[in-house]
Amino acid sequence: MKKIIKDILILCIITVICGGVLGYVYQITLSPIEKQAQQSQQDAYLEVMKEATSFKEINSKEINKLAKQLKNNYGKNGITIEKALKSFKQKESIGYIIQVVDHDGFGGDIEIIVGINLQKEITGVEILSIDETVGLGMNAKNEKFRNQYVGKKVDHFQVVKNGKQNEDEVDSLSGATITSKAMTNGINGALDFYDLLKGR
Repeated sequence: MKKIIKDILILCIITVICGGVLGYVYQITLSPIEKQAQQSQQDAYLEVMKEATSFKEINSKEINKLAKQLKNNYGKNGITIEKALKSFKQKESIGYIIQVVDHDGFGGDIEIIVGINLQKEITGVEILSIDETVGLGMNAKNEKFRNQYVGKKVDHFQVVKNGKQNEDEVDSLSGATITSKAMTNGINGALDFYDLLKGR
């Protein structure tokens, strides 16, 4: 009986020590991970708004207030506006960057960053987070697919399967219609949110 109690105590001590070590390692690595995530985000902002020299983040309360005014259909589970930033070239306003999460991806949420200039023309689309099927939905990350939105000045995009003919049409990824629609719903949401932000 004494041996069992001794073994249990030793096991408890080892568990506590291991927990402490893991907690320490987590604290050490947390800051670099956060810095890396912030840097990736900043790089994405510059990718979607290449002329920008600075950004001003819109207050989160203001974002939530405006997001409630979005009335269009963005799929079964909808979208969430995560962030919005006003972009500047020196001191001149040149557009907005909108970070949106679509909740209808085949593999879950898809987080997108969209740049829109003052003429409501899309200047860039970057994907921050995606977990779709390799070789199918993950092809949304390819520049060829994302560039279908870039340089376009439309109110809304629609996904087509038989070859786009109009400015507002996007060719669906082969075997990944759900992903294509999720991406497009997210970008349409960003365009609608831009209309609410404009002039602020």
